[in-house]
Amino acid sequence: MVNQYSFFPKWLQEFKRFQALKSQFFIYGNVYDSYSFPVNYKEANRENELTFIQFDDVQLLLTEYLQIEDFEVIIYFDRVDGLIVKSSDSTITVDTIGEKLNLSKQDLSYLVGTKAKKVDDAIGFCRALVNNEVKPVACIVNFASLFTSNPNSLDENERNIFLKMLKAAQEAKTVRNEQKNIIIFICDKLNDIPAWLLLDNPLTKGIEIQKPNREERARFISTRNRFFYPKIGKGEARDDLKAILDIFPDITDGFTYHELGNLVTISNQEQIPFGKMEEVVDLFKYGIKDNPWASISNSLLSKAEAQLNDTVIGQTNAVKKSIEIIQRSRLGLDSIDKEKPTSKPKGVLFFAGPTGTGKTFLAKKLAELIFNDEEAMIRFDMSEYNDSNSDVKLIGSPPGYVGYEEGGQLTDAVRNKPFSIILFDEIEKAHPKIFDKFLQILDDGRLTDGKGQTTYFSQSLIIFTSNLGIYKGQGGKKVLNVNYDDDYQTLSTQITGEIKAFFTNELGRPEIFNRFGDNFVVFNFIKDQVATKIIKNTLTVIQRNLDKQHGIVLKFNEHFIENFLSACILDNLDMGGRGILNRVETHIKNGLARFIPQNAEVIEVSMEVAGDKVIFS
Repeated sequence: MVNQYSFFPKWLQEFKRFQALKSQFFIYGNVYDSYSFPVNYKEANRENELTFIQFDDVQLLLTEYLQIEDFEVIIYFDRVDGLIVKSSDSTITVDTIGEKLNLSKQDLSYLVGTKAKKVDDAIGFCRALVNNEVKPVACIVNFASLFTSNPNSLDENERNIFLKMLKAAQEAKTVRNEQKNIIIFICDKLNDIPAWLLLDNPLTKGIEIQKPNREERARFISTRNRFFYPKIGKGEARDDLKAILDIFPDITDGFTYHELGNLVTISNQEQIPFGKMEEVVDLFKYGIKDNPWASISNSLLSKAEAQLNDTVIGQTNAVKKSIEIIQRSRLGLDSIDKEKPTSKPKGVLFFAGPTGTGKTFLAKKLAELIFNDEEAMIRFDMSEYNDSNSDVKLIGSPPGYVGYEEGGQLTDAVRNKPFSIILFDEIEKAHPKIFDKFLQILDDGRLTDGKGQTTYFSQSLIIFTSNLGIYKGQGGKKVLNVNYDDDYQTLSTQITGEIKAFFTNELGRPEIFNRFGDNFVVFNFIKDQVATKIIKNTLTVIQRNLDKQHGIVLKFNEHFIENFLSACILDNLDMGGRGILNRVETHIKNGLARFIPQNAEVIEVSMEVAGDKVIFS
């Protein structure tokens, strides 16, 4: 004999256990989902004999279940549809229910209000019904969260409604066969109900409907697989069902039943075979059929290191490690040591090192490399998220709060560009509450925004940048932790050590540091030879654009770069590439702005060996 209730949703199993013990239930949580339910559970002898029906409304499922459990009268009420009576006795209707259950005239007076859809009268009528001893009655009252806008500050009418609910729980009778009359309230959250109604009340029970767990998701694919494309007949078996069963519960982690049902629709609509379930799930999550990660060829990555070194000058170690991590992510090796698929981000990089060394620039170039679009990098300057409400800016305000309609800056951006590089710039400047969101992204690969929508990060490459480690605290002051002349190994060790100290001691969140793993990429100081290359590249761009925009030929004398480096750059190399560009702007771009109006066709730029002034002629 099949276990009668083991195939119920978990919340309904809990409801069954307390059904004879409590007179009032508050069902809350995932109440707007659809639900799979074995309607013939009392007759089936084996699991394969069960007939599962999908219910798109929790009250419809409860009504079906309560009828099977021999409740002879089921009452449903909400403020839109009013009162509905359903009974195994066809003679019991709204008009005859008073006579059939021996209700008093006072009790029947509430019916007038229920037809007008008044909550107060509906609760009064339910109170009378559960107090009857003629037939087992179950009342279902929907949208209980709307009974008040503030459960901690009730007006007189609202207080009266909840007091009636309390008295109904106290007065509910047990009819025959120890069948207790019950009232079920469906609400969004349990704290939408006043605490005094629930606290230490042995007659009430709150039951949360959670999203389907791993076992329930596995059961879904076991019972519904024949509906996927191509559809097969009842009783037929799919050859690849076992393989899909191994991955389906993991790749659908966090899905509702409604979303699981959507996978069937997508599979048939797009004619994606059941055996390509990961493609079906990705299409649902991201709305994109072609995965850019899959189009990255080995030949592209083999050339990428040399190409990046030509543009991100002087950071060979950083470029090499970045490419290694991307290759690992592309091949799915980040989770190859896991028994089950994960929904974590595609990859994680932590760029650290001196200012102006190319951390943000490399992130842009990686976006161009992977997604063929520099705009595929979504950048967040964490200095803008340093107050206590910063987490709300990222994921959006909850319903009823200012800014709800605007959505979350992070969740909306990733939903629009799921295949992207997400750059969190200078994360040490973020408010500590933000790090909880980072932890959730790194662990689960998803965030739920203020509107209840889930955003997935499992196709994103997450890059954090930081200037941590250049300085360290000492005696209440900031002192240099690294020196310009340090070799790369010393620089890397000193910086990562100070970053660990920040997360462990100052922030008190060592678990976040651990989530970065060995993905720290330390950038080196800009050295003399690198500075020379940056100057040459910058001047070449200026020459090309000056000719294109103004028709002017720009020439530099033979020793200009050498003299310019010596006189104007070397004292500023600790400011990195940005410091070099600042000096180019001051000495060259400003000079051109003064000289160009003279309508010269050729501009020659020189600099005296021992001087510090750029000469235009």
